[in-house]
Amino acid sequence: VPDIVVASNTGRWEEKIAVIGGGPAGLSCAFYLAQKGYYPTVFEKNEKAGGMLTYGIPSYKLEKNVIDAEIDIMREMGVEIKCGVEVGKDVTLAELREKGYKAFYIAIGCQGGRLPDISGIDANGVTTAVAYLKQANTGKKKTAGSVVVVGGGNVAIDAARVAARSGAKK
Repeated sequence: VPDIVVASNTGRWEEKIAVIGGGPAGLSCAFYLAQKGYYPTVFEKNEKAGGMLTYGIPSYKLEKNVIDAEIDIMREMGVEIKCGVEVGKDVTLAELREKGYKAFYIAIGCQGGRLPDISGIDANGVTTAVAYLKQANTGKKKTAGSVVVVGGGNVAIDAARVAARSGAKK
């Protein structure tokens, strides 16, 4: 396994680059830009960077301190991460251009889940697995009572296991 080469501060590029989205794609882009000598700025709408790594994958599969440590390395490389900033709402691309950003990498991800087209889907407590996992990973969702998970993919299994671990009836 090759060692990671971190670029030094000498010979850094001055052009400002905006990375829109702080998930796996955006963070990867920022890492490699920093490695090449740029100082990219990541704009993330959530309060923490990491995207689905942070909000979608349960901690028993991927501990959050591992993600935080990797993000800290990127910050040490010169990557600036601005959380709680939604491009298009809090700041526009035109405003970023006015602030001197010369290039943009759009990595907004696809964190939306889909609900099936069945009767009762609008009942109280029905949500997508992606939304449920985000609430659970931020501590905003505690499960009590019975839970029904429709689906059998990885996200559905993660939602069922998180529900079971947080107190849902078996």
